[in-house]
Amino acid sequence: VHFRYPGTTQAPATMTTDVDYSETTQAGAYYYLCPRAASSLPVFKYRGQDKSLIYKHILSPLAQHLVDHHTPTWAAPNAITLFGLCWMLTSYALLWFFYPNMDEGISSTSSSLPPLWPFAFASIAMLVYQTLDNMDGKQSRKTGSSSPLGLLFDHGCDAINSIFGSALFISALGLSPATDQWQILALVVAPMAAFYVTTWEEYYTHHLILPIFNGPTEGLIMGATLFACTSVLGVEYWHGYEWYNNVFGPYVFAYLPGSIASVIVPADGLRNCDMVSIITVLGVGQEVFLTKGLTMVYKFGIGCLRELFPMISLVVAPILIGCADSTILERHPRVCLHVIAGLFVEAVTQLMLDHMTSRPYRAVRPCIVPLWIFTALVWFGLIGPQLADELLISYQMLLVVHLYMKFSVIIHEICDLLQIWCFDIVTLYPTKTKEA
Repeated sequence: VHFRYPGTTQAPATMTTDVDYSETTQAGAYYYLCPRAASSLPVFKYRGQDKSLIYKHILSPLAQHLVDHHTPTWAAPNAITLFGLCWMLTSYALLWFFYPNMDEGISSTSSSLPPLWPFAFASIAMLVYQTLDNMDGKQSRKTGSSSPLGLLFDHGCDAINSIFGSALFISALGLSPATDQWQILALVVAPMAAFYVTTWEEYYTHHLILPIFNGPTEGLIMGATLFACTSVLGVEYWHGYEWYNNVFGPYVFAYLPGSIASVIVPADGLRNCDMVSIITVLGVGQEVFLTKGLTMVYKFGIGCLRELFPMISLVVAPILIGCADSTILERHPRVCLHVIAGLFVEAVTQLMLDHMTSRPYRAVRPCIVPLWIFTALVWFGLIGPQLADELLISYQMLLVVHLYMKFSVIIHEICDLLQIWCFDIVTLYPTKTKEA
């Protein structure tokens, strides 16, 4: 039964409630969707809740107002999601152009400093992305076009955006790939870990519960605020010691035992960017290990930890590679970032898809196997820097091609199964005819 647009007579193409999905496909007709997945996906029901007070009282009403009064009914929810991601992609491209190594903002030659306006754009882009990300679900409910594809597409875009945000943070803080490697690793891994563990929790509990303080709401607002501060105060601000000297030094670290403080705090104190990294690690760590990790082990047993293998790999492997070759991040900061991003997006979207299709998750991802081979080669000194660079760049290129092909095929298969289009809710999907 198709719905009709309010005030019109045009019937858009959306999911129908009387489709016999057993007749839309044959066993083995799809590559990524096995027969079990093809039967489970159409009946999947999303259950989620965002407990954030900012979302409840400000962001959600704002998104609802924009959908009700400023969004045409022919606009596909997935198009809204993609449009939001394009803002972040544009911001990433701008900062890649002006800050290719991510630390150009702390150059000693003031005349060569790149402009700060890209950070102002990044702040706006992050808020626009957040707003559009809140709008897509409301638009799907408004038009009656909600589908499992929309949920998976939104989840995938959020995963991609998490790494874009980390790259922007690194540039805004002026972290050097040569001297600030632990800070860079913290800002890259922390958002990914929070995202992955939340998806892992949903995989078992079948509910997505965002706490009162969470990344999609407060985290993005804080990130936009950080970018705005950089656009006004400059990157150099984050390399000052105001936070440590005026707040954290006398009121926090002064109460730590001397043996611990001497290990954590350098002789000249901690920079503002160091404090941002420490706060990020502590905030995400308590959620990942204490709030979610221990609770999941208590409810489902220690065996549930096996699905965390991809995320653990993305933490341990870079550390081992960095210990064996301390200059690899300095030589190719963007390539390293893209490889980690690609592996994370593949693993977390597959985890979500397996949750939606009631399939067991294969924790040893084929895409991550080359990472461990590369790690072993570098760790045991079997390859030199030049060959390591060539392998890393080739890994990045092959990974991008694989992900593009995989996600294209998955979207096509889901569209074919559900008889919908990804970016069009107006055009009817061609009806399949049963073979005689």
